[in-house]
Amino acid sequence: MKEHNYAKKILLTTFIVLLVTAVVTAAVDKNIFSDVYTAVSKPFQQTTAALAQDSAGGKTREELLAENSELHEEINDLVSRVIDYDEVKKENEVLRKYYGIKDDHPDYGIAVANVIRRDPNDDFYGFTIDKGSRDDVSRGDPVINDGGLVGWISEVNVTTSKVTTLLSPEAKVGAMDQKTHDSGIATGSASLCDNGELMLSVISADNKIAQGDIVITTGVGGVYPSDIVIGKVTRLGYNEFDTTPYAVIKPYTDLKTVSDVVVITSFDGQGVIEEPSDTDTEKK
Repeated sequence: MKEHNYAKKILLTTFIVLLVTAVVTAAVDKNIFSDVYTAVSKPFQQTTAALAQDSAGGKTREELLAENSELHEEINDLVSRVIDYDEVKKENEVLRKYYGIKDDHPDYGIAVANVIRRDPNDDFYGFTIDKGSRDDVSRGDPVINDGGLVGWISEVNVTTSKVTTLLSPEAKVGAMDQKTHDSGIATGSASLCDNGELMLSVISADNKIAQGDIVITTGVGGVYPSDIVIGKVTRLGYNEFDTTPYAVIKPYTDLKTVSDVVVITSFDGQGVIEEPSDTDTEKK
């Protein structure tokens, strides 16, 4: 009687494991679900048959324990395969998302990365990505996503890197209004970062910048490629201390919640300090 009750417990445990596996796989590809279900169902059916035989004295308790152990190992292996498949699927989706970057900018060297953690003590929403020096990532490399410029690499390890966002006051990006070509410096501000905004300063008093204009990188200084979108002008103002004009920029990407990015590891003109054009000089 004890052996029969024990066999029932094994059957119940196996059924629960099968149910959990089915729930996990239900969120991924149907073909994978079918494979897992078939693979798990077969040994489960065999175990059920074995239990029926056991009630008639067909198998010993030790034999059933061995079969149950093998079944658990197989289920664990299949669950692991499903999880690995899901991770690869997500990575491929991110790669497809940024596939056009190389087409549009063949001079770019890129590393597609995922955000793996955020520093709760970073007031300017810096984060860590899953790419490092082994992926050709270097300190100072620009970081972008499909919404435009995100920030730059401030620390590099072998497999991970720290990204400082444009919301940081450390940001100093040569920028200009795409429409009027008025140029200035895009930088973060402690008073604006919580709203996900930054400031365009050092602009001329007679600038033609207007609300809604798009601000892009100039490429001056060789730190960032030219023509990368920084954001949209949301409002204009004057510094209360020296009455110099400034514009507030809202990036198209929420830098506080971004989940995947591209590191530009190389580009034409990297490290080359360009002089402002005559047109820019006249506007200033």
